[in-house]
Amino acid sequence: MLKLSESALIRIRKLLSSRLVKLAATLTAALALLLGTTGTASAAIYWDNPSIQMVNQATQQCLAGEYADLGSSGVTVPGCMARGTSWIRLESAQPDANGSARVQIITNGPSGSLCLGVAGQGPSQIQGSIGTRWETCEVGGNNWDQVWTMITAAPAQNVGNPAGLEHFINFHNDTYNVCLDGGIGVYGFPGGCVNNWQVWNIYTNQTSEAWRGY
Repeated sequence: MLKLSESALIRIRKLLSSRLVKLAATLTAALALLLGTTGTASAAIYWDNPSIQMVNQATQQCLAGEYADLGSSGVTVPGCMARGTSWIRLESAQPDANGSARVQIITNGPSGSLCLGVAGQGPSQIQGSIGTRWETCEVGGNNWDQVWTMITAAPAQNVGNPAGLEHFINFHNDTYNVCLDGGIGVYGFPGGCVNNWQVWNIYTNQTSEAWRGY
């Protein structure tokens, strides 16, 4: 049987210890990449500096911020990327839930900051759908019709856009169980998010961060 001296055993232990430390460091770095640059597991989103554009994947039209006014319906417009219009802000309105940020979709209208909420009747062709409208932004527990859970529809891609990575996001209102859809105007599709009409492309290098509170 092979016998090792005490000094040899010490050297082996040191080698194993060093390798375990390196492995732990590698795993920690990989986890940090998954969670974002803040190093926290929070999914709070503050994509408001600079603002972003929400481009519907199926139509390639933007959620229209520049035409928003109090009480007006959400709409999309073509050519918004080229014109540099339709600026939108996404800001966490509630603490994250199950790793997903819960945000308000905000724009600046003639009446000041407005948030996209669900209200009224959706398209008659879609049974159970709900309309959308721009409303005065509410804070705290009173804003559930304006709170949208951000769900990653596909991994972000580096497509060489100067504004940043291309993200593929669904927006789901959990209170009314509708998904933000850009196919027939902008409305809440009943139930889960199921197709490209409900995927919004967003270009940004901003990441998630800690919940700032109300």
